[in-house]
Amino acid sequence: MNRYYAAIAGRANHRCEYCQAPELIFNFPFEVEHIIPLSRQGENDEANLALACRSCNLRKGTRISGIVPASNTEVSFFHPRQDK
Repeated sequence: MNRYYAAIAGRANHRCEYCQAPELIFNFPFEVEHIIPLSRQGENDEANLALACRSCNLRKGTRISGIVPASNTEVSFFHPRQDK
């Protein structure tokens, strides 16, 4: 288990910080993931860590933005510490 799990899960109230799914309905703990991946110069500290369900974590991967097909513009992904 990730050494930050207890702190991050408690701060997130044991919910995925992206889709808000409650950890309780899954049969295993959610993952502690980097909001800005280390490969993108993200930090390995609690401010850059989020609790994520497996689906959200796999969908995001190492990306931090995506292209909106209708407008062909790049937008940043949801950031659980900055966006509502």
